Amino acid sequence: MKIEILFPEYGHLFGDYGNIMYLKACLPDAEFIETSLNSEPAFAVDDMNLIYMGPMTLYAQEIVIQKLLPYKDRIEELIHRKTCFLFTGNAMEVLFREIIDGERKIPGLNIFDFSSVRVSDGYFIGNYYGEFNQRKVVGCKIQSSMAYGANEHCYFAKGIRGTGINRTTAYEGVRRRNFIGTYLLGPLLVMNPYFTQYLMYHMGVEKPKLAYAEAMKEAYNQRLTEFENKRTVMEKE
Repeated sequence: MKIEILFPEYGHLFGDYGNIMYLKACLPDAEFIETSLNSEPAFAVDDMNLIYMGPMTLYAQEIVIQKLLPYKDRIEELIHRKTCFLFTGNAMEVLFREIIDGERKIPGLNIFDFSSVRVSDGYFIGNYYGEFNQRKVVGCKIQSSMAYGANEHCYFAKGIRGTGINRTTAYEGVRRRNFIGTYLLGPLLVMNPYFTQYLMYHMGVEKPKLAYAEAMKEAYNQRLTEFENKRTVMEKE
């Protein structure tokens, strides 16, 4: 079992490295490869069970795009072969067609036909409550950009409450085969134990077992109760 964490020195904002910390607790015998920006990605020469990248600064996005550009064909090949990817926060935007920052258009890897538009007047902050694979998912959002593109047939989660990839849609994230990109933070795997089991199964774990399972599920059920309460504030700008 091999799990690659891309550029952890950049993709660590909002505590989302907690996803990897939790996977290490769930999969103590797995090999975790932390690839720095100055190293060749392990996925370039070897197969991975999961490739993970977390949220980063806007400046770091541009650096990461240039780093991954030579591996575009390899990334597309791995997605086609159903390798698991989990890109959280704005990490998925590096695979978009472009990132628009005012008058600037920053070309991405163009693996997904989406544009992201950076918000000029601060962050969008909110909670999200939706459904994935007949399971409820919850998460937090701190977005400095909004994504635009037709994701109604390739979304990660269908919204019940909260904003999706932009303010006009409830469809959250991008999914293609076993690639999942989502703005949801939390960290996502800590907040959603059933999704974590789903991910581990598709990574190749025949019988996924959660670390601290009872406490995780109890906290998850409490979150569902709170998110289902219509008096709960879901968004803030």
